[in-house]
Parts: sequence; structure tokens; C-alpha cells
Amino acid sequence: MKEKKELIQYTLTGLLLLYLLCHYWDFAIKLLGIGLGVIRPLILGGIMAYLLNLILSFYERTFLSKWRTRPAVKRGISILLSFLTLLLIFSLIINMIVPELKSCIDLLLSKIPIVYDMILQFFDKNPDFLAFLPDASKLHIDVQTLLQHFFAWMGSGAGASLFGYLSSVVSMIFNLFVSLVFALYLLAGKEWLGQQTDRLLRAYLPAVFREKLLYVLATLNNCFRRFIVGQCMEAVILGILCILGMFLFRFPYAVMIGILVGATALIPVLGAYIGAIVGILMIFTESPIQALFFLLFIIVLQQLENQLIYPRVVGTSIGLPGILVFSAVMVGGGLFGVAGILLGIPLTAACYQFLKDDLKKRKG
Repeated sequence: MKEKKELIQYTLTGLLLLYLLCHYWDFAIKLLGIGLGVIRPLILGGIMAYLLNLILSFYERTFLSKWRTRPAVKRGISILLSFLTLLLIFSLIINMIVPELKSCIDLLLSKIPIVYDMILQFFDKNPDFLAFLPDASKLHIDVQTLLQHFFAWMGSGAGASLFGYLSSVVSMIFNLFVSLVFALYLLAGKEWLGQQTDRLLRAYLPAVFREKLLYVLATLNNCFRRFIVGQCMEAVILGILCILGMFLFRFPYAVMIGILVGATALIPVLGAYIGAIVGILMIFTESPIQALFFLLFIIVLQQLENQLIYPRVVGTSIGLPGILVFSAVMVGGGLFGVAGILLGIPLTAACYQFLKDDLKKRKG
């Protein structure tokens, strides 16, 4: 009886809040924007802690499970190993990609004057092809004029704009530092935080509603965790296939471009194209024809990955049929872009699991 009264009270309170939200919608949206701006570093810190917790839990389950020491010491070592793992991965990727990318950019820049002169010579020999192109002899760079335009641009208010950009960068670095510190606090005291949250739920929510809420949260956590693991597996598979294909067709920079394509493939569906653009620029410095063939190769590989590999690997890891994975990617990407792709698959998997459990309950 008491639980029914509490349920009625919570329902009436929710309806009242919903009415106030609809009646003062503009004010609520403005207030929500201010609130999200204030707690944005904490949200980012929570996301960082959730991702790092996957690596931390792996170390605690495998290497540190039988080590008899204080829990605080074990947790500190796990956090340190998690950060070192991420730093090692990023440093390996950067050290393998950045030097070669820099040399390719330098090579491209060194060839720009040659290509420019070739274009001008072509139009000099074919004046009717493009009549409005200026003659090569009339083209020159006046450094003094450029400096005058630059200082005039700075004096016209661009300096203040540049200062605003620098302030934004400093603010972003500070928010990132705050997020990192908050993530460390969450990882260090996640058991205590879970206990306090459970006490609050037991004190203020009816037992039935609390159990359903915990069931929903546990299902969402399981789906997101398995989605992240499956996404990493799919990125590794795509990177290996890209390396093997590039070796087969004798493309240059095979290992480096394959690693870059695999790393950017962590962004579902569209991520591999980001790495492919860099790969095309790098191969272009060696041979424009090979760059064109590489573009065709990466398009075929991406289609193969979208249609066959991604739905099977990610779908198997999260327990979702391939057709639903493909549908979630298309619908989520069409509605909300990259964020819709990232969230659409685990949310669809959670809804699929809710439906399966409900059907089992009704049949049982």
C-alpha cells in the first residue's frame, strides 16, 4: 500500500514537472544550455572514465587479481597501467605516421612551384584555352604589400578575434585537465560511488521502479561495453585487410596507411575514409596513377567492410543481427550524423535485448 502511494506521488510530481517544462519551454532550453556548459568538463570526464574503466577492469581481472596488496594500491597501479596503455598506443601510431606524413607534405610543397610553372607554360602555349589566366611574367609576390595587408587585417579587429581563439584554446586545455582529474576521481572511487548511488535509490525510489532502473542501466552498460570492444576488433580487422591489400597491389606506405585507416575506423562507417584521404595524398607524392587506384581500392574495401565485416563483427559482439546493425547505422547517421552512428548501434542493441527479455517473460 505504501509503495502504491509513493508511486502515485512520483507520477503526479512527474506530470507537474512535464507541464512546467512544456509551459516554460524556451526558458527551460536556455537553462539547460547553461547547465550543460557548466558541467561539460564533468560529462567529458565521465566518458573518459567509462572508456578507461574497460582497460582498468581488464588489468584487475587478469594480472592483478591474485596479487595480495591493499585495494588502493592495486587500483592506483591499474589506473597507471590504463593511462600508459593509451599513451603507448597513441605514441606508436603517431611515431609511425607523423614522420612519413611530414616528409610527404614537404615533398608536395616542393613540387608545387614545378607544377605551377608547368600549368603556366601550358596556358602560354594555349592562350585560347583560358583567356583570363594572367601571364606568368606578370605574377609576382610583394612581401611588403603582404605585410601591410596583414597589419591592416590585425588592426581591423582580427587581433581581438585571434585573442579570442587563443582564449578558447586555453579554456579547452583547462577543461580537458579538469575532465582528466574528474575521471581519475571516478576510477579511484567507483565502488564507493556505486554504494552511495545504491543507497540513494533505495531511499527515494520504490523497489519495483528501482529494480527496473537498475536492469535498464545494466543492459545499456553491457551493450555499450560490447559495442566498444567490437568496434576495436573491427578496426583491427580493417587495418589488417588494408595492409594486406596494399601489399598485394604494391602500393607504397602500406603499413603506415593501413594503421591509419584502422585507427580512424573507430569512427563507424565514415572513419576509414578520413584515413584514406591522407593515404591518397601520401601515395600521390609517389605516383598520381597509384593514388587513383588506391582510391578505388579503399572504396571497394569500405563497401566490403560496411556490408559484410562490420555488421557481422559488431553485431556478433553485441548480440544484434546484421540487418539491425546496418539499419541502426543508416537511421542514426541520417538523423544525428556521427553521434547518431556511435549511439545508434548500442541503443538498438539495448532495445533488442529489452524486447527479447520481455518476450521470454511473457512466454515463461
